Amino acid sequence: MSNGMRLLLAAMLGVHGIGHILFLAPLLGIANWGQPGNSWLLGNGWLTRYLGALIWFAVLVGFLAAAVGLYQSTDWWRLVAVYAAALSTLGLILFWARPTTSPIISALLFNLLVVAVLGLFRWSPLVQAGASS
Repeated sequence: MSNGMRLLLAAMLGVHGIGHILFLAPLLGIANWGQPGNSWLLGNGWLTRYLGALIWFAVLVGFLAAAVGLYQSTDWWRLVAVYAAALSTLGLILFWARPTTSPIISALLFNLLVVAVLGLFRWSPLVQAGASS
């Protein structure tokens, strides 16, 4: 894989991770961008907000780590990306908004793409990483 393609894919993972701030900020009371600050399943207590904040922060860090790992051609980035996508999907389900917002749908679709491509089909674009420049 070329450096340009690796950079593009890493940027996509990183931007997706940063996008989870849309879900983190309402739980922390920092901003209200139309995303839910409570869970339809777990309620609206401090424990729910704490759990949600942990989920979104872990997802943000996970996708950023996967982006760095991809760009540096590490062996572990795929696993981190799949776990981050799975945790993000769990968070999206727990904090699903009604009516459904566009960020929830786009995040869910991106997560499903990551899990399908990296997890189910075991896509391995870095097999020849050492040979490319």
